Amino acid sequence: MLETRLMRSKKVAAVKAVMQEVFYKYGLPKVIRSDNGTPFCATHGTLTLTKLSAWWMSLGILPDRTDPGSPGQNGSLERVHADIAREVQGLVQGGIDANQEALNVWRDAYNQVRPNEALGMRTPAEIYRPSPRKYTGDYDELDYPPGYHPRKVFQTGLISYRNTQIMITTALSGYMVGLRETQSELLELYFGEFMLGFVDPRGACFIPLEKL
Repeated sequence: MLETRLMRSKKVAAVKAVMQEVFYKYGLPKVIRSDNGTPFCATHGTLTLTKLSAWWMSLGILPDRTDPGSPGQNGSLERVHADIAREVQGLVQGGIDANQEALNVWRDAYNQVRPNEALGMRTPAEIYRPSPRKYTGDYDELDYPPGYHPRKVFQTGLISYRNTQIMITTALSGYMVGLRETQSELLELYFGEFMLGFVDPRGACFIPLEKL
């Protein structure tokens, strides 16, 4: 367990700042699994992307959602939440700082002292290895290989292609996406290394994949 932080805010900026600390210290994962809550997921948004999950993808991290109403798909995390609720929550006198200190102590014990049945009775610290993918900060701009047509996503979520404006998603506003021609009339749309769907220039529309 890399971090347990009591948050005063669920806003993207606050959560991103904590995740940057973790990435600098431990490196970048390939996948982040989350539930469908704020700020990780926009249930009714394009591909459920949010500003936070779009930032992950700009770093080469794939968001992995559990199905709505299916906490068992992230059972280990749900178990951790239950343990924290039983062993820490409501048992510490004082404000958020005192509770954070208690949570830090609990996390250290969880990582280094408690044997875990799912890990063959080893502790998490015994098997954990930092990611080799180092985090050195965010990219000023995403680059695309030759043959791609880079397009900036405006604050409105639109891109411009052949004098036509096409709605993608505001979650990607400010980023560069890449369009790649295919043998059909449709263009593949990429965000970094991830394909998000197709652009139909004739219909001036974006057709997202069913799932990332």
